[in-house]
Amino acid sequence: MDPINLCQRYFDAWIRRDADAILATFAPGGTYQDPTTPGPLSGEALRGYVQGLWAAFPDLTFELGQVHLIGARRVFAEWKMVGSNTGSMNGLPPTGKTVRLPGIDVIEIGSEGIHAVTGTFDSAVVPRQLGLDVIVQPSEIGPFRFGTGTAVRLSKPMSPGVVGITELLASSDEAVAHIRELARQTVIEQLLVPGFLAFTATVTGRRMTTVAMWDSQQSMHAGMSNGTHAQAMREFFSAGIAEGGSTSLFAPVRVGPYWRRCDACRQMTRLAERSGRCQCGVALEAVA
Repeated sequence: MDPINLCQRYFDAWIRRDADAILATFAPGGTYQDPTTPGPLSGEALRGYVQGLWAAFPDLTFELGQVHLIGARRVFAEWKMVGSNTGSMNGLPPTGKTVRLPGIDVIEIGSEGIHAVTGTFDSAVVPRQLGLDVIVQPSEIGPFRFGTGTAVRLSKPMSPGVVGITELLASSDEAVAHIRELARQTVIEQLLVPGFLAFTATVTGRRMTTVAMWDSQQSMHAGMSNGTHAQAMREFFSAGIAEGGSTSLFAPVRVGPYWRRCDACRQMTRLAERSGRCQCGVALEAVA
């Protein structure tokens, strides 16, 4: 078995987006890993990985550089991955941007095929090229846990009539990504509800919390009783996406006034309505 020819077959299968052909180049038990995988992948786990990558980058291809045989059974292959992000990646909406990621594969060849592929590249390149923030932080320090947050806010002053808080524990890391996609679709639909005001979500490990606001209970019911939110509720009870959770609704005890700092005199002004005038005479609008 010629190592260089086998590696060429491996990359050709990637370029053709043929998962069966990729798996066929591996020896039984052969593995693939790179900085973005949870560890070595083989068999159907590897198939799922490559198909997820193709779903996020449907036109993905590789530009192969120099390929060197080191010793009798090890190949170093330089490559550049190129693709446009027109599909969802990790539950995020597609950006439409093109990425160019350089990297190197170290490929160990066994008697029955590829024994192991170890990909090496800068894992921050793709998110940065997609316009995503790359944040390095610990998962937890003592009683503090860290994660990510998302906020959706309409460009109008808020006076919420009802606030909904949902907290749940996803059943797996894969379920976290699925729930995030359900939440994203739900918020997109909520944007069409006239009384929808804002949405904030946080993810710390598998614990997920959302805070949503509407101007009234009627608006809340109109937005949440159908569509993707109804689907998410069905999956919560029957599809095993969560270990448990709770939802609470809150109505305001006191609705405070709008305050706005004047750009001219820098004084804080209390507005009787969503708009008004500073004592210096400048027209003011409540912060949206």
